[in-house]
Amino acid sequence: MLVTQFIIRRLVFSIFLLFGVSVIVFALVNAVGNPIEILLAERPGISQQAIDQMTAYYGLDQPATTRYLMWAGNLLQGDFGTSIIYNQPVWQMMTSWGLETLKIQVPGILIALALATAMAVTAAMRQYSRVDFGVMASAMLGQSLPGFFVGILLILIFSYWLGIFPSYGAYSMRSPLWGSHLLDALWHMVLPVAMLTFFNTAALTLLMRSNLVDILRHDFVTAARASGLPERRIIYGHALRNALIPVLTYLSLLFGLMLGTAPVTETVFTWPGVGYLYINAIQQLDYPVILGVTMAIAVMLVVVTLLTDIAYVLIDPRIRLD
Repeated sequence: MLVTQFIIRRLVFSIFLLFGVSVIVFALVNAVGNPIEILLAERPGISQQAIDQMTAYYGLDQPATTRYLMWAGNLLQGDFGTSIIYNQPVWQMMTSWGLETLKIQVPGILIALALATAMAVTAAMRQYSRVDFGVMASAMLGQSLPGFFVGILLILIFSYWLGIFPSYGAYSMRSPLWGSHLLDALWHMVLPVAMLTFFNTAALTLLMRSNLVDILRHDFVTAARASGLPERRIIYGHALRNALIPVLTYLSLLFGLMLGTAPVTETVFTWPGVGYLYINAIQQLDYPVILGVTMAIAVMLVVVTLLTDIAYVLIDPRIRLD
């Protein structure tokens, strides 16, 4: 019963949160002005009548409140509007481009979680040893390097110097690798996924290692060791489960902000994902795309945060809901 009430409270809070985000985002984007007039300002051949027709077509001649209510109403029905630049439905564009983003973001997070778990456990079981120092130093170095620098370095080494992997794009422009479209797609994914894995592994390793070191000092770990349980069973069966609770918060942010962090990776590797679309929309003032992608990021973050809160309760029964 308490879990049901908790979920209902969180759902109500999430609805009000998304409403506030939609108002703020809509106000900020529309504060720029009429994007039609801005885009066509440097095209003297366009008549004022054509500008007025396009302005009316996108509803930009209506008051701000009316435009927000129309946009919000369409949004609730799954209609994100039509792109000014591409003249395509925004939802259709986000779906097709978003799949390309998920192709590199999800493997990057999952591989990073597996690597970080192995590195954190190895370091925690050998506290203050050379292995622990090496893991911590590597993780801190990875955390301090900017993501775009790592991406450029990977391109420089593996694309230009060694010539192993392609430096841009998701597919070959001519013939696919070894005549296989699947292998060609995986071949192009290597460097973007490596960049995301490198960055995510560093942060996850630091967080998980510090949690494990703290958990291993608790009384229940001492009692488990006194009872004669093997060290690996204590680590993986008891300590790691408790150490993963704070990590869930960071993982939820990674999954919730996949679209938000995509522009850096996709710009470096010219990856045709929703992040690359987002950057182009900002540069060209394609405000339906800007609004659509921004709200998609907000919804993903709110939903993942809600699921994380529910997972907390299921993993750690000590968390009180009342």
